[in-house]
This record gives sequence, structure tokens and C-alpha cells, in this order.
Amino acid sequence: MPQNNDLLYFVEKFPDELSCRKYLENQLWKNGPVCPHCKHKKVYKYKDGRLYKCASKTCRKQFQVTTGTIYQDSNIKLRKWFLALYLISTHKKGISSVQLGKQLGITQRAAWYMAHKIRYMLQNKTAFRPLSNVVEVDETYVGGKFKGGKRGRGSENKTPVFGMLERKGKLIIMVVPNTRRVTLQPIILQNVAKGTQIMSDEWWAYTKLSSHGYKHGVVKHKAKEYVRGDIHSNSLEGAWSLLKRSIRGIYHRPSREHLDKYCAEFQFKYNTRNDTEITRFTKTVAKSRISVKYSNITKNIAKNNSYLSTNEKEVQIQKGKRGNRNSN
Repeated sequence: MPQNNDLLYFVEKFPDELSCRKYLENQLWKNGPVCPHCKHKKVYKYKDGRLYKCASKTCRKQFQVTTGTIYQDSNIKLRKWFLALYLISTHKKGISSVQLGKQLGITQRAAWYMAHKIRYMLQNKTAFRPLSNVVEVDETYVGGKFKGGKRGRGSENKTPVFGMLERKGKLIIMVVPNTRRVTLQPIILQNVAKGTQIMSDEWWAYTKLSSHGYKHGVVKHKAKEYVRGDIHSNSLEGAWSLLKRSIRGIYHRPSREHLDKYCAEFQFKYNTRNDTEITRFTKTVAKSRISVKYSNITKNIAKNNSYLSTNEKEVQIQKGKRGNRNSN
């Protein structure tokens, strides 16, 4: 693919629905069409070029390239889906649903749902090798307000997020219920290879890592020690800074229920930070082989305008007040 990465090149590459469909087929069916229902490789193609039928005698189901993907049963055109993937994956600090809706020519609510389907898709974990070499571990707190001047670990109304970063390698972050050893240590054991050099601060949840086959270097933040030789967690601290700028500047105060999806978006962007825009877009499309329903996004979420940001809710409240005054 040519190394032209601007938006004009993207628009010229996907001028219509047919070009998007062919591109998706090439990405998802590299060795030819496969039935998404039974994985049978012999299929029939209809004259319209969109519809296929499985040749298996036990299946015989019809399907399209969008079947079993995030685009399935969507009323939004594939070209707009592609543009949404491009915009979300290339905006370093993210893009609000209001701005995304304006650029796609759809409602804010539709843009919110679209963006969360994409984040849910990015959250879907794929197999990867355990982190190794030198790995920094740390936790941070996101969202909420400070009350009574309480700061640091356990800050009120904040959600803990745990991270593991392989230096010059991949980042893994996730929302956790708490930062106790019983929660964090099993995550480290599962995702970090034995014998790895782990760097952390003095938080007590990390104090027994040496007994599990890790080399453990510690810096004492409480004593104002942040670097001792190559022992530090500054790389991960830098990632936390980027995450919080994204949330404060674009998404403001995402709910606890959705924070894991915002973390998945950030993790993907961080791990593809050295890729070109088009390469990152291609990697995003390759992950779209997952069916996401509305219930996947809104499960356990209150229905009282939960898709609106704090600022958007305030706008609706003010509109309601004006309406009440006009009616008097």
C-alpha cells in the first residue's frame, strides 16, 4: 500500500460502497470467502456481488462479508463505518461522539453507539506473547472528583486502572476493582513471563513478586525517589499522562461501566503509535470480525441519557428550562 496517509488519500481509496466491500473481503477473506456460520470454504456467489450462500449440505445459509462483524445489521453505510474507524484510530487523544456525528453526517446518539462498538471490538483480547525483558507495573485512578483534599491511591469516586508496560514493547491496561495484592498479582503472573525484570514503586501489592520468579526493582516514591539507575516506572507514568489528557480533554468523565472500553482504545493507539495512519486503520479493520450487539454496550447501564456526556446533559437541561419558560 502506498505510504500516503492523509485524509484525502483515504477518501480517494474508498469512493463508494463497492470499494469498501471489496477491501473488507480482502482483509477478512485473504484465502477466499468462508461461511461465517459453519466455516465451510466452498460457497456460491450471487450475481449482485454482495450475497453468498454456503455450499455445505448441512448449512446452506446466505451471508455477506459483513455477517458476523461489527457492521452486521447496521443501517449506516460501510463507507461511513470505515471513516469512523479511520477517525477514531488516528485521533491521538480521541474524538467525541458530537464531533464524530458531525463529520459522518449522523446523529450524536448513533455516533456514540458506533464509537462504543469500535471500542468494544478493540477490547476483545487476542492471543499475544507474555510481556518480558523489562516490564514496568503501576496503577492509576481515573475520573471522579477530589473531596476533602484526599489524593493518591484510593482517591474518592475514582476508578483504579492497572497497567503493565514492556519497555520498547507493548502496553496492557485494564480497569480493576481494587489495587490489592490479591487482585494485581494474578494479573501479573498471567501476563508477564517468569524471569522478567519488573520495575515498580513500593506499593505493598508488589512486594512478593520476587518469590514468584521475577527480578524486582523498586523505587520509593514516598521518599521522593523516582529513578535509581534503570529502575523506574517513568515510561508507564508517561502513558498514564496521555490517558488522562485524553479523558479530561475529550471524554471528560466517562462512567465506570464504559471506562474499560476507553482504556482499550487508548491501549490500541499506544501499541500502534509507530504505525502510519493507514497501517493503523488496516489493523483496526482486521479486528472487526466480531458481532457486537446493543446489549453488549448498554448492559447494566442506566437508560437515563447515559450516552450523553456531562456537557451534553447540561445543554439538554438548559433547553428544558427555556422550554418551560416559553410555555408559561
